[in-house]
Amino acid sequence: MSISTLFEVKILITLLWTLLTSQAIAQNTIKEKILTLTNLDERTQFALHIDKDEEQRATGLALYDPNDKSWTEYDVSKLKRGIPVKKEGNHEVIVLKSDDFESDRGGHFKVDYLKNGITGSRGALALKFDFDGHQWRIYYRGSQVSALHFKLNKVFGKAVGIKQVLVK
Repeated sequence: MSISTLFEVKILITLLWTLLTSQAIAQNTIKEKILTLTNLDERTQFALHIDKDEEQRATGLALYDPNDKSWTEYDVSKLKRGIPVKKEGNHEVIVLKSDDFESDRGGHFKVDYLKNGITGSRGALALKFDFDGHQWRIYYRGSQVSALHFKLNKVFGKAVGIKQVLVK
């Protein structure tokens, strides 16, 4: 067997091992619902879950859409630069950001949202994600939160952004 063939076999074995171990890790992920997101104008609802490992550490975020029964997964390591949770065309409508998120404790989050796609103006909401040793919780101004309700900003009947975020 030539050296190049051995090298190709080694690469193939490494790729297969990586694939198998990443699937095993993904299968051990537990999803915990932490927040309900609703669009009040269109009466749509989504559920934000935190993916956690056996030791309850956050490994990701996942958004569940009950209308089409689909999951969108987000990598928490990308929170510093922002995770676009909702996009419309070339606009990032809702972006989650955190400069201090720790997978075993939580951190401060900024929900950055597009107020007006015409002018480009944005709004923000400050939340705290906290792990109490048993369960992940979200707080706004010291009170626990279970839902964010988004009210659309409309111009001539067409949505151009988010007018208001109601915290429940």
